[in-house]
Amino acid sequence: MGTQKHSLTPNGFIKTLSILHMGLISGPILFGTIIYFQTQNTSFDFSNTNDIYLMIVPIVAVSCIFLGDFIFKQSIKNIPETIDLKQKLARFQTASIIKYALAEAPALFGVVAFMITENMAYLVVSVVLILYFFMLKPTKDKIVRSLNLNGEEKNQFNRLNQPIP
Repeated sequence: MGTQKHSLTPNGFIKTLSILHMGLISGPILFGTIIYFQTQNTSFDFSNTNDIYLMIVPIVAVSCIFLGDFIFKQSIKNIPETIDLKQKLARFQTASIIKYALAEAPALFGVVAFMITENMAYLVVSVVLILYFFMLKPTKDKIVRSLNLNGEEKNQFNRLNQPIP
């Protein structure tokens, strides 16, 4: 039994990151859909001043979006120019997963707040976060731009089905 060496290709990297992205985004979508169809008496109410979630859900949502973006940018900025493309892609993947998780968490929190209160406002916040999450879908251009790849690295990454040395 020989060991098989799996080579990383740009196309494979993008597919892997896309699968992770879709896997994380499917959680809030499925959970929100199930809770929505199981809820009987929904309302759209901003007037309940005793509802603490009216402040917490938007604050958590905005905070997580900015925190995810900040962590992502700092992680990318701290990638040394001297490391090879594989290592840069590994760090990009880590930074992306953190950013995805910080987009997913408040979406799930909004669904939970909707489940507890039956207030559609929280589900709307979750839908907006899911739409934002869709915009984070990894593409070749986003990766090249984010990593600010130099000439040779860009050439390697543009050869989508060629293994990255």
